[in-house]
Amino acid sequence: MPYKLEQFIKRVYRGWKAKQPEAEARHPDEETLACFLEGRLAVAEAQKLKLHLISCDSCAEAVALGIGLTPEAKEVPVEELERLKATLRPKEQINIWEVVLQLKEKALEILSTTGDVLVGRELVPVPVLRSRKIKEFKDEVTILKDFRSIRLEAKIENKRGKAFSVTIMAKERETSKVLKDLRITLLKDDVELESYVADSGSVIFDNVLLGKYTLEVSNIDDKLATLLLDVRA
Repeated sequence: MPYKLEQFIKRVYRGWKAKQPEAEARHPDEETLACFLEGRLAVAEAQKLKLHLISCDSCAEAVALGIGLTPEAKEVPVEELERLKATLRPKEQINIWEVVLQLKEKALEILSTTGDVLVGRELVPVPVLRSRKIKEFKDEVTILKDFRSIRLEAKIENKRGKAFSVTIMAKERETSKVLKDLRITLLKDDVELESYVADSGSVIFDNVLLGKYTLEVSNIDDKLATLLLDVRA
Protein backbone atom coordinates (compact mmCIF):
# COMPACT_ATOMS: atom_id res chain seq x y z
CA MET A 1 0.00 0.00 0.00
CA PRO A 2 2.68 2.60 0.87
CA TYR A 3 4.45 1.78 -2.45
CA LYS A 4 1.24 2.38 -4.44
CA LEU A 5 0.63 5.65 -2.60
CA GLU A 6 4.20 6.77 -3.36
CA GLN A 7 3.76 5.95 -7.06
CA PHE A 8 0.47 7.86 -7.13
CA ILE A 9 2.12 10.93 -5.56
CA LYS A 10 4.95 10.78 -8.10
CA ARG A 11 2.46 10.67 -11.00
CA VAL A 12 0.50 13.63 -9.62
CA TYR A 13 3.71 15.60 -9.15
CA ARG A 14 4.95 14.85 -12.68
CA GLY A 15 1.62 15.95 -14.09
CA TRP A 16 1.65 19.15 -12.07
CA LYS A 17 5.24 19.94 -13.03
CA ALA A 18 4.50 19.40 -16.70
CA LYS A 19 1.91 22.19 -16.50
CA GLN A 20 4.36 24.65 -14.94
CA PRO A 21 6.08 27.25 -17.12
CA GLU A 22 9.55 26.38 -18.30
CA ALA A 23 12.47 27.59 -16.19
CA GLU A 24 13.76 31.01 -17.21
CA ALA A 25 16.64 30.95 -19.65
CA ARG A 26 18.70 33.07 -17.28
CA HIS A 27 19.77 30.95 -14.33
CA PRO A 28 20.89 32.48 -11.01
CA ASP A 29 24.65 32.75 -10.65
CA GLU A 30 26.72 31.20 -7.85
CA GLU A 31 26.67 34.38 -5.77
CA THR A 32 22.85 34.52 -5.85
CA LEU A 33 22.57 30.85 -4.85
CA ALA A 34 25.09 31.38 -2.01
CA CYS A 35 23.12 34.38 -0.75
CA PHE A 36 19.90 32.33 -0.96
CA LEU A 37 21.38 29.46 1.08
CA GLU A 38 22.54 31.93 3.76
CA GLY A 39 19.14 33.68 3.85
CA ARG A 40 20.60 36.93 2.52
CA LEU A 41 18.23 37.57 -0.42
CA ALA A 42 15.39 40.06 -0.27
CA VAL A 43 11.97 38.44 0.24
CA ALA A 44 10.78 39.13 -3.31
CA GLU A 45 14.01 37.87 -4.88
CA ALA A 46 14.03 34.74 -2.70
CA GLN A 47 10.42 33.97 -3.68
CA LYS A 48 11.29 34.37 -7.37
CA LEU A 49 14.23 32.00 -6.96
CA LYS A 50 12.04 29.40 -5.22
CA LEU A 51 9.64 29.43 -8.19
CA HIS A 52 12.63 28.98 -10.51
CA LEU A 53 13.90 26.00 -8.46
CA ILE A 54 10.56 24.22 -8.81
CA SER A 55 10.90 24.07 -12.59
CA CYS A 56 14.70 23.96 -13.01
CA ASP A 57 16.33 20.66 -12.13
CA SER A 58 19.92 21.90 -12.56
CA CYS A 59 19.49 24.82 -10.14
CA ALA A 60 17.59 22.64 -7.67
CA GLU A 61 20.51 20.20 -7.78
CA ALA A 62 22.95 23.06 -7.12
CA VAL A 63 20.94 24.10 -4.07
CA ALA A 64 20.82 20.49 -2.87
CA LEU A 65 24.60 20.27 -3.17
CA GLY A 66 24.95 23.57 -1.31
CA ILE A 67 23.19 22.19 1.77
CA GLY A 68 25.02 18.88 1.69
CA LEU A 69 22.66 16.63 -0.30
CA THR A 70 24.08 14.09 -2.75
CA PRO A 71 22.19 13.84 -6.08
CA GLU A 72 22.07 10.04 -6.34
CA ALA A 73 19.39 7.79 -7.74
CA LYS A 74 18.75 6.20 -4.35
CA GLU A 75 16.02 7.31 -1.95
CA VAL A 76 16.88 10.50 -0.06
CA PRO A 77 16.69 10.12 3.74
CA VAL A 78 13.70 11.79 5.39
CA GLU A 79 15.92 14.05 7.52
CA GLU A 80 17.66 15.40 4.40
CA LEU A 81 14.33 16.17 2.76
CA GLU A 82 13.29 18.08 5.87
CA ARG A 83 16.52 20.09 5.70
CA LEU A 84 15.78 21.01 2.08
CA LYS A 85 12.20 22.02 2.95
CA ALA A 86 13.46 24.15 5.82
CA THR A 87 15.92 25.89 3.48
CA LEU A 88 13.24 26.71 0.91
CA ARG A 89 10.79 27.83 3.59
CA PRO A 90 10.91 31.56 4.40
CA LYS A 91 13.01 32.09 7.51
CA GLU A 92 11.69 33.95 10.52
CA GLN A 93 13.37 37.27 11.06
CA ILE A 94 16.16 36.86 13.63
CA ASN A 95 16.77 39.93 15.77
CA ILE A 96 20.45 39.20 16.47
CA TRP A 97 23.14 40.96 14.45
CA GLU A 98 26.81 40.01 14.76
CA VAL A 99 29.81 42.06 13.66
CA VAL A 100 33.45 41.07 14.24
CA LEU A 101 36.14 43.57 13.20
CA GLN A 102 39.87 43.96 13.51
CA LEU A 103 41.34 47.44 13.92
CA LYS A 104 44.68 48.14 12.35
CA GLU A 105 46.63 51.39 12.39
CA LYS A 106 44.87 52.86 9.35
CA ALA A 107 42.33 50.24 8.34
CA LEU A 108 39.36 48.18 9.46
CA GLU A 109 39.16 44.50 8.53
CA ILE A 110 35.85 42.62 8.55
CA LEU A 111 36.41 39.21 10.12
CA SER A 112 32.73 38.25 9.98
CA THR A 113 29.25 39.76 10.03
CA THR A 114 25.63 38.73 9.56
CA GLY A 115 24.81 42.12 8.03
CA ASP A 116 25.34 43.63 4.58
CA VAL A 117 28.25 45.99 3.91
CA LEU A 118 28.00 49.36 2.20
CA VAL A 119 30.69 49.60 -0.50
CA GLY A 120 30.45 53.04 -2.08
CA ARG A 121 26.74 53.30 -2.90
CA GLU A 122 26.29 49.54 -3.26
CA LEU A 123 24.91 47.35 -0.48
CA VAL A 124 26.90 44.09 -0.72
CA PRO A 125 26.05 40.77 1.00
CA VAL A 126 28.97 39.14 2.80
CA PRO A 127 29.25 36.10 0.44
CA VAL A 128 29.62 38.51 -2.50
CA LEU A 129 32.15 40.55 -0.54
CA ARG A 130 34.22 37.39 0.03
CA SER A 131 34.00 36.43 -3.63
CA ARG A 132 35.40 39.85 -4.56
CA LYS A 133 38.14 39.40 -1.95
CA ILE A 134 37.16 42.63 -0.18
CA LYS A 135 37.74 42.63 3.56
CA GLU A 136 39.69 45.78 4.45
CA PHE A 137 38.28 49.31 4.60
CA LYS A 138 40.05 52.59 5.24
CA ASP A 139 39.17 54.26 8.55
CA GLU A 140 35.48 53.29 8.65
CA VAL A 141 32.94 50.73 7.52
CA THR A 142 29.14 50.83 7.38
CA ILE A 143 27.10 47.65 7.91
CA LEU A 144 23.31 47.33 7.65
CA LYS A 145 20.73 44.75 8.66
CA ASP A 146 16.93 44.54 8.51
CA PHE A 147 14.80 43.72 11.56
CA ARG A 148 11.05 43.33 11.11
CA SER A 149 9.92 46.78 9.94
CA ILE A 150 13.17 48.66 10.59
CA ARG A 151 16.62 48.84 8.98
CA LEU A 152 19.59 49.47 11.25
CA GLU A 153 22.80 51.10 10.06
CA ALA A 154 26.02 50.85 12.08
CA LYS A 155 29.02 52.95 11.07
CA ILE A 156 32.22 51.89 12.86
CA GLU A 157 35.15 54.30 12.72
CA ASN A 158 38.76 53.42 13.50
CA LYS A 159 40.53 55.60 16.08
CA ARG A 160 44.05 54.66 14.95
CA GLY A 161 43.89 51.07 16.14
CA LYS A 162 43.38 51.85 19.83
CA ALA A 163 39.67 52.64 20.06
CA PHE A 164 36.64 53.08 17.83
CA SER A 165 33.37 54.95 17.57
CA VAL A 166 30.06 53.48 16.48
CA THR A 167 27.10 55.42 15.08
CA ILE A 168 23.69 53.71 15.05
CA MET A 169 20.83 54.93 12.86
CA ALA A 170 17.40 53.34 12.44
CA LYS A 171 15.06 53.80 9.46
CA GLU A 172 11.72 52.40 8.36
CA ARG A 173 12.36 49.60 5.87
CA GLU A 174 9.64 50.62 3.43
CA THR A 175 9.98 54.44 3.46
CA SER A 176 13.61 54.92 4.62
CA LYS A 177 12.26 57.50 7.07
CA VAL A 178 14.68 58.06 9.96
CA LEU A 179 13.24 56.93 13.31
CA LYS A 180 13.79 59.30 16.22
CA ASP A 181 11.95 57.65 19.12
CA LEU A 182 14.19 54.64 19.77
CA ARG A 183 16.47 54.06 22.76
CA ILE A 184 19.91 52.64 21.97
CA THR A 185 21.97 51.18 24.82
CA LEU A 186 25.64 50.14 24.90
CA LEU A 187 26.47 47.26 27.26
CA LYS A 188 29.60 45.32 28.17
CA ASP A 189 29.37 42.08 30.17
CA ASP A 190 25.65 42.86 30.73
CA VAL A 191 26.55 46.19 32.38
CA GLU A 192 25.02 49.32 30.84
CA LEU A 193 27.71 51.83 29.82
CA GLU A 194 25.70 54.44 27.90
CA SER A 195 22.12 54.86 26.75
CA TYR A 196 20.53 57.51 24.53
CA VAL A 197 17.28 58.25 22.75
CA ALA A 198 17.80 58.79 19.02
CA ASP A 199 15.99 62.15 19.03
CA SER A 200 18.27 63.49 16.27
CA GLY A 201 17.97 60.35 14.14
CA SER A 202 21.20 58.68 15.24
CA VAL A 203 23.26 57.85 18.33
CA ILE A 204 27.07 58.02 18.56
CA PHE A 205 29.18 56.10 21.06
CA ASP A 206 32.61 57.71 20.82
CA ASN A 207 36.10 56.52 21.82
CA VAL A 208 35.02 53.02 22.79
CA LEU A 209 37.86 50.72 23.83
CA LEU A 210 38.48 47.44 22.00
CA GLY A 211 36.44 44.47 23.20
CA LYS A 212 33.05 42.78 23.00
CA TYR A 213 29.90 44.87 23.34
CA THR A 214 26.15 44.56 23.01
CA LEU A 215 23.99 47.32 21.56
CA GLU A 216 20.25 47.05 22.18
CA VAL A 217 17.65 48.98 20.18
CA SER A 218 14.24 49.37 21.82
CA ASN A 219 11.04 51.33 21.55
CA ILE A 220 8.63 52.07 24.35
CA ASP A 221 7.06 48.60 24.15
CA ASP A 222 9.71 46.12 23.09
CA LYS A 223 13.36 45.34 22.27
CA LEU A 224 13.60 45.46 18.48
CA ALA A 225 17.18 44.38 17.76
CA THR A 226 20.48 43.37 19.32
CA LEU A 227 23.91 44.05 17.84
CA LEU A 228 26.79 41.90 19.10
CA LEU A 229 29.94 43.87 18.33
CA ASP A 230 33.44 42.38 18.75
CA VAL A 231 36.29 44.74 17.86
CA ARG A 232 39.84 43.37 18.10
CA ALA A 233 43.38 44.72 17.70
